[in-house]
Amino acid sequence: MDDKEAIELLEKQIKALEQAGIDMSGDRTFFYVGEYDLALEGVYVAHKRHPGVLDAKEVRALVDDFGMDTAEFDR
Repeated sequence: MDDKEAIELLEKQIKALEQAGIDMSGDRTFFYVGEYDLALEGVYVAHKRHPGVLDAKEVRALVDDFGMDTAEFDR
């Protein structure tokens, strides 16, 4: 996936979480200022806390694409 596709997918996931009633305001701010790694961390944590809202394969694809180490969030 190229950078544009990854950013679009990240925004899609933020929107899906917001539509589910999850407060993603801080993560949206990170997204808007180009801190995509921090926004993805918020998406990942929200996904772990609210399973079933996001497609797990899409979350994993983003994590892999960004090279994010999720060990600290998986405890």
